[in-house]
Amino acid sequence: MTGAETPDGYTVNSDGAWTEDNVVQSRNMTDGTDMAKADSTSDGGESSGSWGSSEITVTVDAFMDHMYVLDEPRTRAYLFVGEDKALLVDTLMADDHVEDIVRSVTDLPIEVVITHGHPDHIGGIEAFDSCYINENDASMLPEGITVNVIREGSEIVCDDFCFEIIEIPGHTDGSIALLDRAHGILISGDSVQSGPVIMTGENVSMQAYADSMKKLLDYADDVVYIFAGHHDYPSSRDYIQYAYEDALAYLNGELTGSPITMMGAESMLYQGAHVSFLLDQ
Repeated sequence: MTGAETPDGYTVNSDGAWTEDNVVQSRNMTDGTDMAKADSTSDGGESSGSWGSSEITVTVDAFMDHMYVLDEPRTRAYLFVGEDKALLVDTLMADDHVEDIVRSVTDLPIEVVITHGHPDHIGGIEAFDSCYINENDASMLPEGITVNVIREGSEIVCDDFCFEIIEIPGHTDGSIALLDRAHGILISGDSVQSGPVIMTGENVSMQAYADSMKKLLDYADDVVYIFAGHHDYPSSRDYIQYAYEDALAYLNGELTGSPITMMGAESMLYQGAHVSFLLDQ
């Protein structure tokens, strides 16, 4: 298995920089050795890597009043608690049992909004009857979920938090960002982060991604914190500019790709000045 390292210390490997077989594989050990694949134990047990056991633990941290970050090594969700209801942005992985985690914080009714339809963001959706999602990603949901369509300019309100929906296709056709101007919060899904931004599979477009990052620049003055679905949080508004510039560099042929193996398929990692992208070969 081959791997490629990004500036923030992540090794992109067969799991796309998160986990493989429920074992976290994504960050380098402190001594610089590659975590891309830890050996199984001699008795046939599961490998654990330097993250510890193969059990995934979700942490719940209050970032500001009434806002909680639900974080685990593979993905992340955000919870906002009002007087009469709570708002959950994304639902982690299925084995995280996100409803139980939310119920440890609040007993209020829960509204769910999905940033995009990838499994690490909709994994826990079947615990809920309905969700808000952009229509272009609605087909990724399992059957039986009532879809409340959100589009450019829609608003999702939870007491003092008022999120404006911004369509940012590229990572998926229906990717959205949520902007709360009063609190300076931009929840970006997988689109604005240090990377790697995964741009493999169907319904991805680097041109659409670059156009979306250019569009987000118009909102940057209202952003203090960017909360992404992976990697460090919060990041600064500068990452909107970084993502745009590095996406343009890729489109202009200025980035050199490094081959890696991802889930049995050969992919390419393109490292920009600040943001990296993983694409199909």
